[in-house]
Amino acid sequence: MRTPRRLSAAVALGLSTVLTGALAAPALAAPAAADPAVPAGESADGQAFHRLATLPAYENQRAADENADLSAATVAEISTVTADGNTVIHTDAEAGGIGFVDITDPEDPAADGFKPTDGSPTSVYATEDHIIVVTDQTEDFEDPAGKVEFWDPQTRELIHGVQLKGQPDSIDVSPDGATAMIAMENQRDEDREDVDGGLPQLPAGDLAVIDLSGEDITSLDADAILYTDLTGLEGLDTPEDPEPEYITFSPDGTKAALTLQENNGVVVFDAEGTILDHFSAGAVSVDGIDTAEDGNLSLNGSITDAVREPDAIGWIGNDHVATANEGDWKGGSRGWTVFNADPESEDFGRVAWDAGNSFENLAHRYGQYPEHRSENKGSEPEGLTVETYGDTTYAFVGSERGNFVAVYNVDDPADPVFTQLMPSTNGPEGLLAIPERDLMIVSSEEDDAEVGVRATVQVYRLGEGPAQTPTLKSADEPGAAGQPITWSALGALSGVPGEDQKLYAAPDDFLSPSRIYTVDTTTGNDGGPATITSELILEKGYDAEGLWADRDGTFWLAAEGTEGENGAEGNQLVHVDAEGRELQAVDLPAEIAAGLGGQGFEGVTGYGTGEDAVLYAAVQREVAGEDFARIAKFTPAANGGEGAWEWFGYQLESTDVEGDWVGLSEITAVDESTLAVIERDKLNGPDAALKKIFTVELPETGAATDAPADEVEVLQKTEALDVLPELQALNGWTQEKLEGLGITTGGDVFAVTDNDGVEDATGETVFLDLGSAADVFDLQSPAENFTDNEPGSRHFAPVRWLQLEGLTNGYSDGSFGKDREISRGESLAFVYRYLDPEFTPEGEPFPDVAGEHTHYAPIAWAQANEISQGYVDGQFKPTREVTRGEFASFLYRAVDPEHQGPEETEFSDVPTGDAAYQAITWLASEGLSVGYSDGSFRSDRHITRAEVATLLYRYESMIAKEG
Repeated sequence: MRTPRRLSAAVALGLSTVLTGALAAPALAAPAAADPAVPAGESADGQAFHRLATLPAYENQRAADENADLSAATVAEISTVTADGNTVIHTDAEAGGIGFVDITDPEDPAADGFKPTDGSPTSVYATEDHIIVVTDQTEDFEDPAGKVEFWDPQTRELIHGVQLKGQPDSIDVSPDGATAMIAMENQRDEDREDVDGGLPQLPAGDLAVIDLSGEDITSLDADAILYTDLTGLEGLDTPEDPEPEYITFSPDGTKAALTLQENNGVVVFDAEGTILDHFSAGAVSVDGIDTAEDGNLSLNGSITDAVREPDAIGWIGNDHVATANEGDWKGGSRGWTVFNADPESEDFGRVAWDAGNSFENLAHRYGQYPEHRSENKGSEPEGLTVETYGDTTYAFVGSERGNFVAVYNVDDPADPVFTQLMPSTNGPEGLLAIPERDLMIVSSEEDDAEVGVRATVQVYRLGEGPAQTPTLKSADEPGAAGQPITWSALGALSGVPGEDQKLYAAPDDFLSPSRIYTVDTTTGNDGGPATITSELILEKGYDAEGLWADRDGTFWLAAEGTEGENGAEGNQLVHVDAEGRELQAVDLPAEIAAGLGGQGFEGVTGYGTGEDAVLYAAVQREVAGEDFARIAKFTPAANGGEGAWEWFGYQLESTDVEGDWVGLSEITAVDESTLAVIERDKLNGPDAALKKIFTVELPETGAATDAPADEVEVLQKTEALDVLPELQALNGWTQEKLEGLGITTGGDVFAVTDNDGVEDATGETVFLDLGSAADVFDLQSPAENFTDNEPGSRHFAPVRWLQLEGLTNGYSDGSFGKDREISRGESLAFVYRYLDPEFTPEGEPFPDVAGEHTHYAPIAWAQANEISQGYVDGQFKPTREVTRGEFASFLYRAVDPEHQGPEETEFSDVPTGDAAYQAITWLASEGLSVGYSDGSFRSDRHITRAEVATLLYRYESMIAKEG
């Protein structure tokens, strides 16, 4: 049998699934929700806060001292801005001072130095005349101490400092700049045994009030600071120990509100600090949340009568306050609440609106839920601020553990509307609105250089259109309105057979049992996120680092070296059916696995289908003793179904960064002879250096498993795309784990980052549309469809394949002529171009086919290969229409002349003595044609151009690959 050309062009352009699907049974896939319920928040209409830049807090240390140790802990907590709006100042308790960030150009903020303070700064506020910093100097919980410092905003020199009667937490200044109020917390000792770390723990906290209206701040002394007693307030948990937390003035400056976090209370003062009234924040029961740290994401938990224990507080207008209900020693509601805060109203202290489980659900919907905090306080809303931009008032609520800021339109305090989610770095505590410049600043407090978590200052700006981020979210669970499909830690992608714009995605061992998600990429076409529309839950948990969807509805997973839950083992290729049941698990050969330590497979891909499938898998790093990584070829059906391994080498890039290494993290088939791989380092943020896609061309065979290393062919790689600029263009913290790469059936390339389940990582998932495969992999762009061969029309797939393979250019009017009868010469031209286009003819095969004849070469090829000897008169008659029987004979003789037909005929009109009997029965035996429904074949009927295309295409799809 002659070897035909491969389907390379079609596969490379993402069309192989469409083409093969024209003849195959419909693939079974993970269930897809029709019209999935997707929340508002990202649309091409209206405005959004766009992330402009992310600056590491440690850059302020470098700006102050070029020899600073950048690995030392340094954070950005509470922030303020100078009166001109050009310099952000943030507290840095770890470094013991305040940092400065120049945001004159908000798209390029610059570290602008650091100033040490006398004590650990807890809050900061900038006025036109002063930078006011409050610091904690406590060495003994029973003898709390602190200080308020006044700095010159121009010279950044300390002007004056005054001791406070205790330990301060937050500060706010009235809109007219005349009064400062300080929440004096006198925080509790969480390790104190006699009260189990709870309350009461005296001395009690209070509210400090400072008159700033004097001309000379240096005249301020401790006696001039007034203190408002907060003890004895009714309805609080422990009224003798109020524990004040966060203070804020109303927009009109006539009132101020203070949270008493551990006491679950809110106090409202007048402008001089006199208590007007107070109320308990109350308790709430919340259903549909994750309350179990079990390695799964399940919204079947609940909390009952949980006290809110609010941290940050902000005014919505002058009559309502919003609280971030972080919780402390007794509670936390996992959401935020709007209360009536008008002391003159009979509704004072009543709940106007409560988030219920909706804030927590945002963490799940955007893949940023911290599962390791499920048994504590979940996503933990901590920071909150409210500000008006133009005609719209927004509330910003920060998730300390989920690492995001949720934005709401609160024009109606009783009906907040979620507008967008702003991914942040770890622990977004400081939320600073600068409406005069349409800016929003988010400062983050978590910093751990050893695991690549660094505190930052991020700049956002309100502008037209949807924000670039987030890039992926989920729809509602079917039948559960408002409850999102839960997801996280995606690291594998694969195209969905038969769906031009969908992908499958799978998480690693963060989730057990494992999932396969369906992603609709079209929702990102208007600038919003792509959407997870459904999930398939597998029966086991795997450390799935690779995923390939077969057209038969099954899936292959590449499970890495980590042993999974429910009995799943590591370093296996796992075959599961459309219901998630394991069909087969193939171990990485022991001699390879032994040299990998805890690592192993990092991706799987394939081509073909069912028993004809061929898989390729990437091994992340070098086997011990080798200087290259390995790519495996695995043929499941070989050796009687035992499978066969072959091996290729891949040369990794090098790194000289201490603690860094380079490895493969994904593999994807571009076509049957070309693979694309992701090669990356372990670095993130500004240090990230290598996040690239390379391609390799595959030889026909690889080395055996037991072959020595020097017999493993190291493949030549070609850089296809540097993804690092794409990641950096999102203006966030550059993610380390570029792990998933997939090509849709429609020929578009996507990549995804693994967010590590929001543990020791920012938690932001980046889902990138990298463009068409033709552009990314420098492939020839497909021709436009023939005018008479639109998608969905009869014979579309075969004719499109013929066109993409370059076997026909159609007619000058742009049509193919699908229904036209085809001549003997034309039909042989298709077969010749498909099987043997390099043939060089010699002489004149027939008197009526001279060298200048249009179909001279195909006919000469047919004569030389005994495919046709013409008519008895010596002529070939190239323009005569060819019949179904004649073309069956041409194809049969060209590819399988040894076939012997059955003794009894299969068609009512094809007797055993028919000249085309062997050819026609061969077509039937190979499944290429079953004739007509009446049992006839009609061999004398003229065949059309589309029918010829269909027979060739069926042969390629069903027989040629196997051969």
